Amino acid sequence: MGKISYELDRPSEWLRRFQEDPARYSELVRDAGLAQAAYRLARARCRVQAVSTAVPTLRELVAAAGQLSRHVGGVPAFLPSLLFLDCEQAGLPVIAPMRSVYAAALP
Repeated sequence: MGKISYELDRPSEWLRRFQEDPARYSELVRDAGLAQAAYRLARARCRVQAVSTAVPTLRELVAAAGQLSRHVGGVPAFLPSLLFLDCEQAGLPVIAPMRSVYAAALP
């Protein structure tokens, strides 16, 4: 068996480590940047839900970024659209709100 990735293979344990040691939030943001750190946190949360998924919604991404900003000093203000674009540019899928799809289809 290969090396266990707690983030992907045991997300509940990975999330618990942040509760036990809030300094890990700073490490995550330092290592990954705000958008990717928020994505990783949101993805782990999605994986531990009753109906598990590997792709977070924009709302979940924004909630994770908010949590990071509360735990990490000096995190700049963020716009949801910029978080979405940063993840998109990094090749990280995020589920956009349905109203965006409908709004684009309207004349």
